[in-house]
Amino acid sequence: MPVQQNKSQFDKVFSSWDILVIAFGAMIGWGWVVQSGDWIEKAGVIGAMLGFLIGGVMIFFIGLTYAELTPAMPECGGEHVFSMRAMGPYGSFICTWAIILGYVSVVCFEACAFPTIISYLWPGFLKGYMYTIAGFKVYASWVAVAVVFAFLITIINLMGAKTAAILQTILTVAIGAAGILLVVASFITGSPSNLDGQVFNGSTNGTIIGNIIRVAAVSPFFFVGFDVIPQAAEEINIPLKKIGKVLLLSIVLAITFYALVIFAVGYVMDAKSIVNSYSASGLVTADAMAKAFHSEAMAKVIIIAGMCGIVTSWNSFMLGGSRAIYSMAESYMIPAAFKKLSPKHKTPTTAIWLIGILSMLAPFFGRQMLVWVSDAGNFGCVLAYFMVAMSFLILRKKEPNMARPYKVSHGMLCGTIAVITSGIMLFLYILPNSGAALAPQEWAIAGGWYVLGIFFIIGCKAVYKDKFGYYAPLNAMINGKPVEGAAPAGKAAASAVWSIEKSLGREEAAADDIPAMSSDFSYFLPVNIHFGAGKVSEVGTLASAYGKKAMIVTGGSSSKKSGLLYKINGLLDQAGMSTEIFDKVTPNPLTTTAMEGAAKAKDDSVEVIVAVGGGSVLDCAKAIAFMAKNDGDISDYIFGRKSSAAALPLVLIPTTCGTGSEANGFAVLTDPATGDKKSLRTPAIVAKDSIVDPDVMKTMPKSVLASVGFDALCHCMEAFTARNAQPVTDALCLYAIPLIAENLVRLYKGDDSDEAWAAITLGATFGGMVINTAGVTLAHGMEHPVSGKVNATHGKGLAALTPVVIESEFSHNRLKFGRIARMLGGFTAEDCAGEVRNLLSDIDLNITLTDLGIKKEDIPWLTENCLKVSAGNIKNTPGSYTKEDISRLYEAAL
Repeated sequence: MPVQQNKSQFDKVFSSWDILVIAFGAMIGWGWVVQSGDWIEKAGVIGAMLGFLIGGVMIFFIGLTYAELTPAMPECGGEHVFSMRAMGPYGSFICTWAIILGYVSVVCFEACAFPTIISYLWPGFLKGYMYTIAGFKVYASWVAVAVVFAFLITIINLMGAKTAAILQTILTVAIGAAGILLVVASFITGSPSNLDGQVFNGSTNGTIIGNIIRVAAVSPFFFVGFDVIPQAAEEINIPLKKIGKVLLLSIVLAITFYALVIFAVGYVMDAKSIVNSYSASGLVTADAMAKAFHSEAMAKVIIIAGMCGIVTSWNSFMLGGSRAIYSMAESYMIPAAFKKLSPKHKTPTTAIWLIGILSMLAPFFGRQMLVWVSDAGNFGCVLAYFMVAMSFLILRKKEPNMARPYKVSHGMLCGTIAVITSGIMLFLYILPNSGAALAPQEWAIAGGWYVLGIFFIIGCKAVYKDKFGYYAPLNAMINGKPVEGAAPAGKAAASAVWSIEKSLGREEAAADDIPAMSSDFSYFLPVNIHFGAGKVSEVGTLASAYGKKAMIVTGGSSSKKSGLLYKINGLLDQAGMSTEIFDKVTPNPLTTTAMEGAAKAKDDSVEVIVAVGGGSVLDCAKAIAFMAKNDGDISDYIFGRKSSAAALPLVLIPTTCGTGSEANGFAVLTDPATGDKKSLRTPAIVAKDSIVDPDVMKTMPKSVLASVGFDALCHCMEAFTARNAQPVTDALCLYAIPLIAENLVRLYKGDDSDEAWAAITLGATFGGMVINTAGVTLAHGMEHPVSGKVNATHGKGLAALTPVVIESEFSHNRLKFGRIARMLGGFTAEDCAGEVRNLLSDIDLNITLTDLGIKKEDIPWLTENCLKVSAGNIKNTPGSYTKEDISRLYEAAL
């Protein structure tokens, strides 16, 4: 089965300004030109402003969920990704299909709105009557202009995201300038007396409030557009945390813009003037501009600004809609042809052409038909908002430790409010006379859209089978330039360190120090490592050397969703091998799972084990290979009560750059009966072949990358400072530490270059090699009881413990801890823990044991278990540690 391309193919071109104008331009559109009079008539000037403020607050809470989820999952498709991760493929289909309806409907509507505005500017424009649809007369000139502009917008979007962003900037600035002119002029030439009789509309408090709510009920639909930002997340070139802030800023600016325009109109025109204008041209805002400047020509400025608003909405929603279609095609929910990207411009060409052709056809159906389509599309957007808000709550519950570069305070409360507000908006579409209720024609359009979606589900499941719902998280967002704040390797500062250290009386920790040569040592590691991009294609050739029947050991989902499992299965099949799949491995793998897999391997006469996954999968596969050739319980071998040198041959394919399990003879397992987390250690489980392919690492979510990358760094730091360290391991550690530290931060911040992936992957493999010989020390020894007790992610446990442990260790080996500090950007051994904390902050892992669920009352058990399962690690640590010392360190890490 072909493997989905996991690496992001989009160019990272959008700046903060670009995404701000894309979202803001989408939200302001044309409505402020044609509907301000209607809003004021309904609720009064201040009442309409309050209505928009209320609606804006409703949207703001929904925006908060987007602001957190977008930087956490900065991938093309936005809603598609959020709902996929929270609700699975069917929930994602419903959500994304809804937002696509919304985007496509707006694009088609704007294609009709554009020539309509021209008819306002040029009354003689309508020529060549063709026919009437739903009471709307369709003219040839009207259709021709719409088709030409639809074609131009399509071409602009095909030419690249940056080109579209430049157009968006020019037009949005024009709209903003026109709006500012109106507001400033109204303050100069307007009068408070114009507000008389139209501050609020209603004779009683009840009717006043009711009219405000009527405006509030429709106002959220004028804020649709901020959600375009997550659609283009892979193309954004700013720090992740800033994306959420820009998204929220766009909503605040839109609320402010609408409120000021409403006030300006009411301040410069009295109630009678607004009524007369609304019943005549309907362009109350344009007439207000003319009155503010005492010039009829200035009305055309507002109308032209309205035209710009049509194009900005048109442009934004074509961008967002094409990315949503692309993301569904990537998941094989619609035909895969729609994920085609232009080699030159990196735009989803098929998806853009689809929307473009629909927008060229739309004018032939007349404006009224498009009003129905647009209203049905608004319903789709609100349905998507509701599902995103639900996804926010689900992920807060299901994945509390997911990396969230922009994390909303009081998240569960905000998420609940977002669900309620979006739910209210949905209800308004159903409630008659709500001001937003769908007409029968609009329900027919929405229903027909989902009937079409059902056909796609059935058809794509039949064609693509298990690939339907495929999801490979893409981690990149920023491309090209070095990431700000990345830890330096220390060479730039090294020249000054010797004199500083010497003046401090710490000559032993100077920058040029080389660890003392051991008088004797041995190094043995019988693994054949095949390193490089694309090396995974060699798995069939390598595995077939050990037999004809393989068991593929993997986890429950990631290798399936990425398509890697199916590729490997196919390669083994091509090599003439039969396969069995064992996919029950979980994070922090259990001894019982290993025993179950071993029993299956024995029963099926398996000859070779092929493991595909992260460190947990590789460790479990090793234990399966070992117990498939041995009798008894695996715990006896883990605790040294039994020993053996027999195991099935192993071919390991790591998909995370962390544990280094592919390069050593360790397999860390947790006994569910006791909570003991300890490693099986024997040369028998060193892989015959390990395929280390940086390309297969690129599907990792950023939270996983941070965790496993820090684990790899800890392997090298601990092996370097361990009592069992020797020249070969020291040399590998000195090479690997800067590779991991620098590239982990770069990748987490979005660098995504092949060089960075290759560097961190190689560094992680070296980490596995060095701990095979030098071992790990106290931080790992203390972490195993933590993840054994609360099933915490191993790398997160290390993040909570390592700085605290280093603060207690560095004085026992100043030379080596000083060397690590300088590789991380510090100077002396005292700096080491602080530099580690700085790195953890850069990858959003600056956490405590309390964050992982550990309580103070757990410390006695953790301490006793550490002494039980990690006695070797404690002995390997520089310095001397008692039970009381370990207990104190656990408490310090809370």
